[in-house]
Amino acid sequence: MLRDLRCAGADFCEEIAGAQESTFSLVYEGEPRSRVIWETNGFRLIADLSPLSVGHLLLLPVEHYLSFAQLIEERGVELAGVLESVGALYRATFGRLTVLEHGSSAAMKASACISHAHWHLMPVDGNQVNSLITADGLPRSALTDLKQLAPYGGTPYFLCGRPGKYYVYDGQRPMRSQYLRSIVGQVLGIPDPLFDYALVVRKELLRETVARTSGWRSILDGPR
Repeated sequence: MLRDLRCAGADFCEEIAGAQESTFSLVYEGEPRSRVIWETNGFRLIADLSPLSVGHLLLLPVEHYLSFAQLIEERGVELAGVLESVGALYRATFGRLTVLEHGSSAAMKASACISHAHWHLMPVDGNQVNSLITADGLPRSALTDLKQLAPYGGTPYFLCGRPGKYYVYDGQRPMRSQYLRSIVGQVLGIPDPLFDYALVVRKELLRETVARTSGWRSILDGPR
């Protein structure tokens, strides 16, 4: 299992395309049968394979991009609509919402296991996350609109925030593996290195997350 989970994101594209066998299906063995919470033409909302908390979701583009900065000009309007729709439900279900991303670049593809763009949606205090990243000395810029993320396409970065208030951090300096998971681990009181998605899978957290979001699809899709 350790080897499979080390590259847990490597088959994002195949899983999104509906592959019968994926890391998720091998690890969870049909319980649950799917981790997809909701889908649109351009995005998939899924439960994180190895969640750090109940409510740990991933938002992925269907098409392959290395980061959200690369897709924001083409998919920004749809993304804004997804955030508006999901955000209200998320906060009602889990209490608060913080968006996190490690934006990758082509130079990282050879070494990065998860090179498909993905946002972490988490019920953690974004102010604490930002304070810990800032304490590591990473230069940051404030964004008031996600369109301002576009210039970062093609370069590594870290993103943390919520709609209307984001911070983007220079990610070119080498940081510890699974950096954002390690930061969230500190906020949640998870000892190092148990934030590592290959060491502790926390299946019960994914199953509870899927159960608590089971009614979202019908609400988000609306009446047919």
